[in-house]
Amino acid sequence: MKMTYIIIGIILAGGLIFYFTSFQYKTKSDNTQTQTDSDTTSPKVYHTKTNTFGDLRAMAFSVTPEQLGLSLQSDKTVVYGVIMDWEMGGATATTVSYQTGDASLYLSSGGGVIGGGQHQNVNSAAKQFVNLAQTYLDKATRTETTDLTTTDQVKFYLLTNKGNFTGKDNVKNFKNNSSEWLKLFEEGNKVLTELRIITEKQ
Repeated sequence: MKMTYIIIGIILAGGLIFYFTSFQYKTKSDNTQTQTDSDTTSPKVYHTKTNTFGDLRAMAFSVTPEQLGLSLQSDKTVVYGVIMDWEMGGATATTVSYQTGDASLYLSSGGGVIGGGQHQNVNSAAKQFVNLAQTYLDKATRTETTDLTTTDQVKFYLLTNKGNFTGKDNVKNFKNNSSEWLKLFEEGNKVLTELRIITEKQ
């Protein structure tokens, strides 16, 4: 069952990269951000002539609990956000989720989705992803860097009020169910899937 779900997730992620890459070339935008519509309750599918993947990803790491309106226990290490980098055939999909249910997707090939957490299905998946990440702190390593994952690898960054922690594993270990990060990967996969579903409804 898990194996099937992961394979589906890989296909969906590949489809996302194809979808956003195609969307980028079909439009005639300038360097400013474009949105699918002006409805503020809809996720924003964006593209720019200049690839802003690096800037958006860096911004995700800089978000603080205070900016999210969170008040966290100072005597405990609390995960308030998770950033999952998934490398697939030379491209990376970065899924960002916060304790508030806010969620976004950035693609190294250009484009992505911002504001997905305004939809209940995405919001719930993002919260579950972050909540589960709390139980992975003992498996993670404290880090001061935010390096991208390497080939055929998935990397997690757990953002906490006590600094960032990281963990990673090879895609093959998720496929054969041997990864100790499998459950967290599945939850991150759900966020990615829900983000795609809402963009397909646009």
